Amino acid sequence: MTQVATPRPARSARWLLTFFCTSSVAETLQAVTIMWASYRLSHNAAVTGAMNAAAYLPGVVLGLIVRKRADSGDAAHRLSRTNWVLFAGSSLLALVWMAGSPPGPALGAFAVVQCSLSFVKTMNKAHAGRVIRQGYAASEAVRLRQRSTSLAQVGGAIGGGAAGVLLGLGAVGWCFATAALLYLAGLLAVRRAAPSGPHEEETTATAAAPAAQDTGRAAAPTGKKPVGSSSARSRVLLMILLYSFPSSGALPFLSTVSVPLAQAVSPGSGDFYAVLSVAGMSGGFLAGTALAGGRLTSHVVLRAAFLVGAALTAGIAVTRWPAAVVLLFLVLSAVLTTHVMVMQVLTNQAPPEDQVGRFTVVRNAVAGVAKCVAALMAGWLVEGFGLTAAWLVLAVVLGAAGLSWWGVGRNREMEELVGAT
Repeated sequence: MTQVATPRPARSARWLLTFFCTSSVAETLQAVTIMWASYRLSHNAAVTGAMNAAAYLPGVVLGLIVRKRADSGDAAHRLSRTNWVLFAGSSLLALVWMAGSPPGPALGAFAVVQCSLSFVKTMNKAHAGRVIRQGYAASEAVRLRQRSTSLAQVGGAIGGGAAGVLLGLGAVGWCFATAALLYLAGLLAVRRAAPSGPHEEETTATAAAPAAQDTGRAAAPTGKKPVGSSSARSRVLLMILLYSFPSSGALPFLSTVSVPLAQAVSPGSGDFYAVLSVAGMSGGFLAGTALAGGRLTSHVVLRAAFLVGAALTAGIAVTRWPAAVVLLFLVLSAVLTTHVMVMQVLTNQAPPEDQVGRFTVVRNAVAGVAKCVAALMAGWLVEGFGLTAAWLVLAVVLGAAGLSWWGVGRNREMEELVGAT
């Protein structure tokens, strides 16, 4: 039976947002530490790159295999259960490092945790999407998804900063221990956000009609469907997958190319790279704030983000004035993040309610492939053709995506969905 979205109190939403923020802090803190420790142990950039890829590829493959299970069971309970895996993984890394394990076993532990993290992240996004879709009215679900992405950006900035401080003190083990505690805090937040009664699902099914009136959404047999017809829905889902590729890939492209960009603007200084990293995270936060606060509409993002992003990217390609580079990088990060956020909202709102989980897994698989390809291409372009050429290639890709949206991608159904109408 298709579940009906029932209104939940604001306190439940706050606990859910707490989960998104703490999980993001833990994930970034752990990821930065693993990259640093991997290179310290191996002195091999290829090993470090493979460790980074392990955070994406297993989730793509395994997620697609088990995608049909993403819509089964209680979403909040499964979200809580998968976070035990994250807590256990971080705890394992803390023990391995503090025990002074040799490089081989330590790197093996890193790889195992990265692979498990990749799969758990994929499933967590599906479960969290179901919690939001089934538990909140459409307009509130859109706002909640936007705010969660914004808080994830804030959490990433906090996690990266905390990792820098702890690694500067040589406290690698404490980085992993802190990540474990943060994952545990996120797990507790999920439980507080979950329905309080064990039989709420049955009660919801019995009270389907009144609940539908209260939330503005009816049950599947008689209510408003996300999209008017099966052909229109299929087109919307296909467009989400296609246009998720350039925006999801562009952000890791930026993070990869920012390292040689910092060296070109301020040779021999690590401070400018830190400034660019903070600018990128700040841009993501501003994007979330603008969308969640209504100062920027999703319609405008769909129509303009890629074209504006192409112009900003071209600007970075031709300037090396530090202040201009930082400003362009911040605004570009904000613009691209707004598009990613809109795609996440559509991923939650476009499919039928009983297929939200599996479509989330498929969309995350597409995004994961885009991230891997973009990161590898960024490094190859910089090494083979130079920094300017790499930025210009990204500008061309974003420009082509923006023009194609106006030519073949734009449709009324997608713009209605992101407006929760």
